[in-house]
This record gives sequence, C-alpha cells and structure tokens, in this order.
Amino acid sequence: MVQTIKFNNLQCLCSLSDCKDKIAYILYPMDMLAPWIEPATKKYGTTIVVITGMDWQNVFSPWPAKGVPKGSPDFKGESSEFLKLLQQEVIPQIEATLGINRNAERSLVGVSMSGLFALWQWMICETFHNIASLSGSFWYEGFCEWMKNREIPHKSGKGYFLLGDQESKSKVKAFYSVASNTKEILSLLQKAGIEVEFQSVPGNHYSDPIPRLDKAFTALYSDTLST
Repeated sequence: MVQTIKFNNLQCLCSLSDCKDKIAYILYPMDMLAPWIEPATKKYGTTIVVITGMDWQNVFSPWPAKGVPKGSPDFKGESSEFLKLLQQEVIPQIEATLGINRNAERSLVGVSMSGLFALWQWMICETFHNIASLSGSFWYEGFCEWMKNREIPHKSGKGYFLLGDQESKSKVKAFYSVASNTKEILSLLQKAGIEVEFQSVPGNHYSDPIPRLDKAFTALYSDTLST
C-alpha cells in the first residue's frame, strides 16, 4: 500500500517493505511512479519513497549558473538548502513514520538535475550509502571541474550511472559534453576506489523512465532481488 506524506510543496509517496533496514529515496519530477513503487518494493526488498513537487530548476543546482538552454531562467544554486531540508526534516519524519531502523542503509536515486544532485551530495556528506544517477546533468557549468579539483572521499557504498546513447547529440550545445563528462567523472570515482557501474542505453534524455529505474534498482539491490 502506498501512503503519502507531505512537507509544504513536497509530496512523498511511500511504499513500505517488510525489511526495515533499507530505504531508497527517488527524486522525481512527477508522480507517474505511483503504480510502480509498490511492486518494486517487493521485488527489490527495500522501502521506496518517491519525492515530487520540487523547484526542479533550482534546488538541484549546486551553485548559481546561466540558464540552459539559452534564454531559460538562471539556476539559483539552492542545493545546500534542499539537502538540509532532506537531512533535518524530510528523512527523519519519513523514517519515524514508517518505522525504519535508525541505522538503515539509505540510497538516493536521481534523474537529470536530481541525478547531478545525487552525486554532488555524495561527495560532501554521508547521508546516503548508495546513489544512482540516471542521465545526470554532468554538463552543468563547473561541475566536472569541481569534481577534478576536490579530494574524492572514501565511499563504501555503490554508485550506479546510466546515460542514453543519444543524449550528447542534443540540439542544445551545452549538453554535448554530458557523455565525456560522465566518463571523466566515473574515472575519478574508480581511481578513488569507489565501486561504480555504468550503463549506456538506447534513447535520449527522456526515454523509458521506468525501465531505467529498474536497471538502477537491479544494480543497487542485486543481493536482495526477488524473482
């Protein structure tokens, strides 16, 4: 059974697993995943929470940058504030309501800008053990350079990355670098001894959202996968 927990503009769709030791948060731009999360909870053996209703343009941008495509509103760089909201309010209330164990293993799954956010927060805190970044916006101004110029922290969890094979062929020039930047970021993580998996799949940025989520969850939860 899926239940809803609200935080101001945020809507959290929650599906509780019998196992209280694992929980996966998905940052998604719409609630189209509601029919998927209940069977997925059983299949992957983890509680799943889909968070929607974010100011997508701004809360996942780690610092201010020019809008993309050209003419779009500029990014405000509000990731730090959103991360604090997750850490101090959203996660504690959700996990208390659902009865999740205090030391549960958390995973964060993001797509597009929230895929960028997933990696950004992984580099600066320990809130989430694993991450999955689907079509992460690694074209974002300054992000690849930020990764190259920082000490990559040790991570005992796993990072899963997926990119459509048509994404760097976008008509938007700023997106051309997404494949090469993703490759460079993966190399940095691997050199730091972090377990990462990458899949290139057919399609563009918006193709096959649920099959791509299934690929991510299969990678993160292969040890508990229910057939």
